[in-house]
Amino acid sequence: MKLLNKTSVYYLLFALPVFAICAGVLYYFVSSQIINSLDESLAKEKATIELNLKKGNLVHDMDNEVTLIPINSKNISPKIYFSDTLIYDSTEVELLPYRLLKGNVSDGKINYAITIRTSHIESDDLIKSILYPVLFLFVLLLVGFFLINYFISKRLWKPFYKTLDKLNSYNIAETVIKFEATTVNEFTELNTVLNKMTEKIHNDYVSQKQFIENASHEIQTPLAVIKSKIELLIQSTSLSEKDMEIIQSVYNASNKLSSLNKALLLLSKIENNQFKDSEEINIETLIEKTLLNFEEMISLKNIRVEKDYQSEVNYKMNATLADILITNIIQNAIRHNVKDGFISVLLKNNSIIISNSGGALTSETSELFQRFRKSESSAESIGLGLAIVKEIGDRYKISIDYRYSYGVHCIELDLTPSPSP
Repeated sequence: MKLLNKTSVYYLLFALPVFAICAGVLYYFVSSQIINSLDESLAKEKATIELNLKKGNLVHDMDNEVTLIPINSKNISPKIYFSDTLIYDSTEVELLPYRLLKGNVSDGKINYAITIRTSHIESDDLIKSILYPVLFLFVLLLVGFFLINYFISKRLWKPFYKTLDKLNSYNIAETVIKFEATTVNEFTELNTVLNKMTEKIHNDYVSQKQFIENASHEIQTPLAVIKSKIELLIQSTSLSEKDMEIIQSVYNASNKLSSLNKALLLLSKIENNQFKDSEEINIETLIEKTLLNFEEMISLKNIRVEKDYQSEVNYKMNATLADILITNIIQNAIRHNVKDGFISVLLKNNSIIISNSGGALTSETSELFQRFRKSESSAESIGLGLAIVKEIGDRYKISIDYRYSYGVHCIELDLTPSPSP
């Protein structure tokens, strides 16, 4: 939920109970005042009737209904009682609310029990005429408050959203963000801190990039020297068989170290978004080229290659990374295959499905695409091939799914067209 909406919800959660309480208090206050006014009017009516009785008259306010019942008691209580009741009105054909006064009066000779009643309808109408406009005013104020709060807050938070847009489009490899000036002190302080932070991140990125490139270059040079010296030693005729085995193991280790250095550098370049150029890649052509490159390895294991190109699959991405992606998957399928096994390549519905025969995994499936995770039986692997595949897949939003069943490994790539990153 956006901050502006969340703020409005909190205001609403506060305003509604306050609004309800105020409405209740207002209704109680108005009702109480009107009831008190009716009671005072009834009490005055009782006093007038008693005075007229003593004068021998039975004149009273014809707007009220009065009932006088003689009583035998010589002593009467001066107390009066008020209550509400419903009385059926034959004219209106419904029960109507009334306010009652009950008490005792005397003409000096005879004592009477008196009941005076007056209709509540006028008072109810009065309550409605007061309460409804006030409630309407409350609702109008509440709606107005939220609208004003929304538009003012939206305007006040505009610099913040601009800052978010700048951060979303920020490319660490290219620019240092320059935020727009704002009159809000908090946003100005935020932009200042973000400017310093992004500038430091950019400088650190440039330093790290230069270090990786320099380190890779410097490592490759002595490795090349070591390999060349070892190759000279291997050609020597004065070495024993045991010496040759030792030298061969050193040579293999140097090759592996060289491959590891190149793979780590490649991962770093992918993570740092250094492969930017994109073009439409025809996957079938790329697979055919890759299979041709591995033709010798495939022949050595006598692997049968099955190809089923049901539909043309194209995807927009960097050509180098596309080549690395397909190469690593096919190389992995060859390396972990069995002698006289098979590799199956299927293209359909913007998907690449590459299957191969092979033994069961010796590690968890969830670890398959992690760095330096490899099969115990694959000594020549450096454990970065599928990690690079995963990194490229994440870079281009390519969904990668792995399955294993009954001696068959299957990797499926979903190449549903998407905007180039």
